[in-house]
Amino acid sequence: MLLCELKNVTKTYSVGEEVTPVKDLCFKIYSGDFVAIKGESGIGKSTLLFLIGGLLKATEGEIVYRNQAISKLTDSQCSLWRRNKIGYLFQDSQLIQALTVKENILMAGRFGTGGKIKDKEADKILEKLGVDDKKNSMPYQLSGGQRRRVMIAAVLAKKPELILADEPTNDLDERWSDRIMELLMDETKNGGAVVLVTHDEKSASYAEKIYCLEDGKLNLQQ
Repeated sequence: MLLCELKNVTKTYSVGEEVTPVKDLCFKIYSGDFVAIKGESGIGKSTLLFLIGGLLKATEGEIVYRNQAISKLTDSQCSLWRRNKIGYLFQDSQLIQALTVKENILMAGRFGTGGKIKDKEADKILEKLGVDDKKNSMPYQLSGGQRRRVMIAAVLAKKPELILADEPTNDLDERWSDRIMELLMDETKNGGAVVLVTHDEKSASYAEKIYCLEDGKLNLQQ
């Protein structure tokens, strides 16, 4: 099933001069897709994720999600769509600092496609990420790698239709990097889709389709 389609999307910034990291780009994401996007730093990979996830508006073209043009949504409708359908794994912490680790997971589970999750489900997700012993800790008490894994646990608790992941294995050793990729693969096997931005060749190798962003266009490598 087609989830998301970018139709001739261009994004231009004015920063003293015009910069166009995404140019007349056409791209489709289907249920079950695991897509990796590679490219040099500053080339526009994060911009592309922000466009797909409705956090940026295209300068030209249209982004369509399940036959709905995102640009036609009101701000409140777009916020609701993002909350319920999209899971963001970005490099900045997305945890609520005033809540414990488990409370963050339960809060995340109230949104998304799966509906409210139970205590045991939250515990199981935390166990998968190796942070079940930190469930009563506050986010500031965690190491960088632990925070990363809790952020991933929160996204999995939402059961989103589409996960947008920007270098999700930063701060993680090889063991946990591999485990995260396996969990993302599981999401696609259950009908979700993942778009991964990464510099790591091993992480990219888990994807079924690997693209390189060059000159504003996506070039299929695999």
